[in-house]
Amino acid sequence: MRRAIYHLRSASIADEAFLLELYAQTRADELIHSGMDALQHEVFVQMQFRLRQASYRTTYPMAVDEIICADSGNPIGRVLVDRAAGGLCLVDIAIVAEKQRQGFGTQVIQQLQRECTEQDWKMRLQVLKGSAAERLYRRLGFRAVDEDRLRTQMAWNGTKV
Repeated sequence: MRRAIYHLRSASIADEAFLLELYAQTRADELIHSGMDALQHEVFVQMQFRLRQASYRTTYPMAVDEIICADSGNPIGRVLVDRAAGGLCLVDIAIVAEKQRQGFGTQVIQQLQRECTEQDWKMRLQVLKGSAAERLYRRLGFRAVDEDRLRTQMAWNGTKV
């Protein structure tokens, strides 16, 4: 696979519409059979997005929120990372549907793994059970450390990137 070219920039209030659309894409599959009409679906997604954003700000007040941009400068994703003593938490990473499976997410995660190696940190995250993202994390060396009914908590401890 050829190397995907991207850069990161700080997220700003101007990115709100992009982040909402990105979130809507991540929820589309699970909401397709919800029985909601288009307006209900839109209102629901907006409400869930705002609640999630508020939860992130409360739970991870020092997290760094960055927009993943293609070499053209167009936003194609988001990565939210909380760095704390001894470790890094990958809070959220998402890539727009048309840019998935092109290596962008993998490269962002591998860069975070290199940072963890340099700092002698572990990386942790949680992911929806059985998702494509869970398979990606396993390929990148993450291991399950706990789980609940819906999510798997995973950790990476410095295995080869």
